[in-house]
Amino acid sequence: MSKDDFLIPRLREIARALGIAVTGRSVDALISEIVRATPSPDDLVSYLAIAVINGAVPNPRRVEALTRRWRLEGLAVLLKTECDRANRNRLIVKKNSSPVRVSGGVIVDVTDTGRSTFTTGIQRVARETLTRWVGLHEVQCVSWTQDGRSLHRVTPLEYERATLHPAPESLSGEPPVVIPFRATFVLPEIAVDHERALRIRTIAEFSGSRTVAVGFDTIPVTSAETAGAGMPGAFSKYLATLARFSSVATISSAAQIEYVGWRSMLPSTGLVGPEIVQVDLPAGIGEVSVETVERVRHDLELDDVNVVLAVGSHEPRKNHLRLLVAAELRWRQGDQFALVMVGGNSWDTSRFDAMVERLRAAGRPIILLSNASDEVVWSLYRIARFSVFCSLNEGFGLPIVESLASGTPVVTSDFGSMRELGEGYGAVLADPHDAYSMARAMGELLSGDEVLERMRREAENLPLRSWDTYADRLWLLVDPTTRD
Repeated sequence: MSKDDFLIPRLREIARALGIAVTGRSVDALISEIVRATPSPDDLVSYLAIAVINGAVPNPRRVEALTRRWRLEGLAVLLKTECDRANRNRLIVKKNSSPVRVSGGVIVDVTDTGRSTFTTGIQRVARETLTRWVGLHEVQCVSWTQDGRSLHRVTPLEYERATLHPAPESLSGEPPVVIPFRATFVLPEIAVDHERALRIRTIAEFSGSRTVAVGFDTIPVTSAETAGAGMPGAFSKYLATLARFSSVATISSAAQIEYVGWRSMLPSTGLVGPEIVQVDLPAGIGEVSVETVERVRHDLELDDVNVVLAVGSHEPRKNHLRLLVAAELRWRQGDQFALVMVGGNSWDTSRFDAMVERLRAAGRPIILLSNASDEVVWSLYRIARFSVFCSLNEGFGLPIVESLASGTPVVTSDFGSMRELGEGYGAVLADPHDAYSMARAMGELLSGDEVLERMRREAENLPLRSWDTYADRLWLLVDPTTRD
């Protein structure tokens, strides 16, 4: 590929995005036509030019630096310099020759969801939302390259993982680079990778796009002691990106309080911050047949045994080490049950793993499942006598409402969003910092059927909200023109 074959399509793409009719057939002629049509220095145009020519979203400092250079030396110098730089990089690294497409419309970043097989937490929220959006709205799914610098149209596999729909034929072939411009950019995940977060900030600041994020919680800041090494700092940089967003949709009243408090600090930095809108996650459960439930029961050898279920990763914040202690206290009291723990995507699990090994060696029935399918998870909620979700901090706590919506009582923490979701709806509350408190709560549901049946009746009063409703409410933030 020659220099002209590489650069001319990109310059034409810049002109198309700006609404400039060009006729030039050379790099210099196209640059001249773009310069004549854009006389005033503008960060929006600087962003577009550098992103398209280089096939990558720049960091914010480069956009600002290019606009300053434009004021001093003119747009023609800027464009020629960037063209030479992009061509040199192409020749040196033997890449960066993918087609580049400037895109408006709704662009959804599914980088983690498209690459993950996990079925809980953030990935569940993203998938349940997207599987509904793609059937009703024009949505373009994108993911970042491994270096966090370029956005690409998703691959067929990423699309299927993120949307739970078969990939359309249009996704075949080499994925083009996508440059958001005067678009609506949606982030249904968290972005704590430094390069990815920095370049999403560029999109929010300079692309002329509306930007909407789902606000799950601020736990890496408010409960930094439970976060992995480096996460509090990385999450703070992610918050610096969200500070430039248009809207953040918080998943609960607890998350709303956290994000409103964070935004209240931004004026001291000269920023207004995003609109904070509470869009509660739904309380619902997936459909599964009786035959499937019985097959899962048989496959996991759970016939004729009480099942205590825990859904969530085994990271320290989920408090699974104390759950093992509480379970052992119940086993020592003579209670008979199997502890089934569904989770993955964990870190710092060495103490948890060692304790599981010791308890299993002592004959305790503990089943660990990772990457369980939805039908297995839904079946286990129905098989379980009750579930336990005694996290140390949660923005919402999907396993609580999923368990209660299945008619299965839950032992959960006695504060925050977890108390808000479960109290009065089939939850027994416990102090998650005290294994004896957790064991006593478990004992209430293991020792007889009276409390269990009362909690099941309470669970029938859980206000059910569907994923359809959640997806529709979130879409109103993405496209406010759809409001009645």
